[in-house]
Amino acid sequence: MEEEIRCFVCKEFYREPVLLPCGHALCRVCAVNLQTHIHEADNSAVSNDYQEADKASVSSETDSGVVCGSRPNSYAGTPAAPAYSGAAFTITCPSCSKLVYLDDNGAEGLPPFRVMRTIVERFGGITGAPPAEEACQMCEGERRAAVVRCEQCSVRYCAGCRDAWHPTRGPLAQHELRALGTTCSDHGSPPVLYCNTCLVPICQRCLAERHSTHETQALSTAARAHKTELSQSLQHLSEQAKAMTEYIQLVKGSGEKINESCEELEKQIDHACAEVTRAIDRRRDELVRAARNTRSQAITNMRSLTSHAAQKLREATALLHFSIEALKESDHAAFLQVGSILSARAQETASNLCSSLDSPPTPPALTLDIEPVIRTVRSMNFVECIPPGAPEMAVEACAARGCSCTLAWRAPAAPAAVRGYVLELDDGLGGPFREVYCGRETVCTIDGLHYASLYSARVKAFNGAGEGPYSEVIGLQTSPVAWFSWDARCADAEGGVTLSADGLSAAAGGWQPRVALADQPLARGLHYWRLRIDRYDGDADPAFGVARADVARDKMLGSDALGWAMYIDGSRSWFVHGGAHGGRAAGGVARGAAVGVLLDLTRGTLRFTVDDRPQGDIAFTGLRGAFYPAVSLNRGVAVTLQPGLPPPPDLLMSQLTIE
Repeated sequence: MEEEIRCFVCKEFYREPVLLPCGHALCRVCAVNLQTHIHEADNSAVSNDYQEADKASVSSETDSGVVCGSRPNSYAGTPAAPAYSGAAFTITCPSCSKLVYLDDNGAEGLPPFRVMRTIVERFGGITGAPPAEEACQMCEGERRAAVVRCEQCSVRYCAGCRDAWHPTRGPLAQHELRALGTTCSDHGSPPVLYCNTCLVPICQRCLAERHSTHETQALSTAARAHKTELSQSLQHLSEQAKAMTEYIQLVKGSGEKINESCEELEKQIDHACAEVTRAIDRRRDELVRAARNTRSQAITNMRSLTSHAAQKLREATALLHFSIEALKESDHAAFLQVGSILSARAQETASNLCSSLDSPPTPPALTLDIEPVIRTVRSMNFVECIPPGAPEMAVEACAARGCSCTLAWRAPAAPAAVRGYVLELDDGLGGPFREVYCGRETVCTIDGLHYASLYSARVKAFNGAGEGPYSEVIGLQTSPVAWFSWDARCADAEGGVTLSADGLSAAAGGWQPRVALADQPLARGLHYWRLRIDRYDGDADPAFGVARADVARDKMLGSDALGWAMYIDGSRSWFVHGGAHGGRAAGGVARGAAVGVLLDLTRGTLRFTVDDRPQGDIAFTGLRGAFYPAVSLNRGVAVTLQPGLPPPPDLLMSQLTIE
């Protein structure tokens, strides 16, 4: 509490504390030293609005910024606010930097902060001598604060002087001693009411003069209400202070844990570096042994070469000495008997003497490559020792649209760090999960899902210590019906299909059939779409159905094994697949007619309608996999696609009857 009872300027206990309009306190001397005189030229620009507010004595910190007594002598506002009429001094509050405008009395006219003075005195602070209007008039020497005032004698007494000079007995017993406290600055009377409009205590005369139309209440009642409000605020503050104390204890406790963890980490570093050092020592010994083995092998090889060369040299020297002795033979016949042989041997030995020798050994051209080790040592760093917790799915941000879904999640709580996330999705049929994303982002959009499927998704986080637990599983339902249009790539080829801007209408320019596929495949569920015939000539050959992605694009749909279609003209229709025709049915199409296609991938069947009436029986069965809605067109026919329609009830009933 000491911070509250020390002056913000002099840092000492408050001496004669005064209350600023902003709610902060200052020593009276400090306030006088801080005030700044306003020149007359600055005071001439007075706001008429404030003059009216001064006359009405209305103040509110939320509307006009004026905080005053029943007769304001100060104004609190921003530096941009104009001084009110009669302002002679300003003070900038050192706590909140709010500018306060004062009248000719300056800081001396600020009201005393009685509560602050009482608290300072209660806790042993030194407040100094009270102001003259509050001091005892009978004290000799240092004056003490007066506690009562005699209405008949018009004298103020402190507690000691009251007992000594104005006892409540004898002729003075009839005098009225009024306890001193806050008094009206205008009338000197004690306040008895509280104005809820101006938020100030007032006396009876103030009520009659300026507050008769304001909402007032008894001073004691207002004090109790404000004390209750303050008590509630203090209760909340106490709870927050308790929470802050617990937080401080938690921080201190975490500091101890940090110290323990760092000490353990230092031990781990020493142990790890010792392991690295031992590994280097072992490798050094291995390399030294290898170098010594290389030297031993080189010396052995050198000795072998030296021995072999010496043997050759001895043989050549022996032949040389023998031949020299033979040259000394005086018997010519005897010399000629071996002369040619010795000559041949000498020539052969001379030619083979050096040619049979190996190259002398050379020192090993080796050096030690330490760069990888240096890089490894420099790259040594800390890794997480605690796997992360489970991420939290951000359900409000997850959504499924069409055959795509967007998943979002929140990072797990500290302290474990996160290097990335792994998002897993099942097959939409309750099958096993599979990984669909791995990275640092917390939002992922997945395309190419199946319609009418309920997918389950989960995510986990990982770091250097491993993987954390999975989040809760979230389910996402894709659209029950397929919304698609014609693939714009079908119009790329010369003489191909012409598409409208919305991708729903299609037409062909030549007599050669051209196939157009939808931009999305269908692999699950029940789907029904129609193709409205906008133009039809008798020579046109349209075919409607489904196809695989790599169906032939320059033939009638159904001409190969990758298309399943119904060819129809003005009077009859056929089912076509793999170039084979079958299932002929009466009834054709004309301009304005609508050909419907019902693909039931649950049962694996394909049916057709004309104007929502069945056209023949079930055309194809055993369909499994992904199929694209398709049509083949040539000159003279144009169609408009109508996807995502509910199947005709009669068609569904007839299908159930057939089954």
